[in-house]
Amino acid sequence: MPPADVAETGANAAHAHEQHERQNTPTALYDPRDARTLALLGRRTATGGYEVGDAELVRVIRAWNERATTQGDPRLRAVVQQLCELLVDRCMPEFQRRAAGLRHRPDLMQDAIQGMIEQLLREALDPREEFMTLNFIHYLRCLCADNFGRVLRQEGLSYRRDAQGRPVGRPQHVPRALIEQIDVSAEDKEDPAAQGRTIADPRDTINERMASLEAQRILSALPDPLDQRIMILRVFEQMRWDDIAAVCGKTERTMRLRFEKARVRLREFLEAEQTQESSLA
Repeated sequence: MPPADVAETGANAAHAHEQHERQNTPTALYDPRDARTLALLGRRTATGGYEVGDAELVRVIRAWNERATTQGDPRLRAVVQQLCELLVDRCMPEFQRRAAGLRHRPDLMQDAIQGMIEQLLREALDPREEFMTLNFIHYLRCLCADNFGRVLRQEGLSYRRDAQGRPVGRPQHVPRALIEQIDVSAEDKEDPAAQGRTIADPRDTINERMASLEAQRILSALPDPLDQRIMILRVFEQMRWDDIAAVCGKTERTMRLRFEKARVRLREFLEAEQTQESSLA
């Protein structure tokens, strides 16, 4: 594993451990209406983080929201809204950075960011969403990737990606009309009136068939069929985490953790293969 990945993994593990240690600590009801408390919520540490971490802020939001729901006090609703705006402000630099691949289309970039904000606030208010309080950094990256991919799929866009899976260059556009022609359903193919609209699938090439076989071979390195299924749904089908959880009958957190472990296992498998090939060369 490259040193950068090792460092990132260690940082994520340390962050997850810190969050786990704080699970049994009662949540402090920081009141942003107090100027000193508001200053505390915006105060950063020497390492660039916040003294009141993002996961802790989420727990504060949920505690205030529960109190507002119980008491029905509109003033408490205003407190929840103020805390939510503070959380969005913290995450906005990451939202903008992760959506920068669409900067040539400001409307699509704004659509992606708006989707990120809506999902963040929806899940921040949902006490059943535990992953964001266990590893907020990784949660935020997954959230951004989900919404970025959603906009690409809606607009028929696709990106070339580098070896690490990051978008490279400008997106390639596939018109929706062409997508509709390519993705003709089986029922339409049986309909003589629809056959005139059916075109040969340009993706059905020998190279793609070989790539499919290679993908199946690599996935076979995962001994558990569920892990293989999660990788297929996430990587190839580009499904959202909540949809994957529903399909597999597990929690979203379980899906994310199993995906990360499977990804590490596949990386080690490929690196071992490359080392073996280099030694035989």
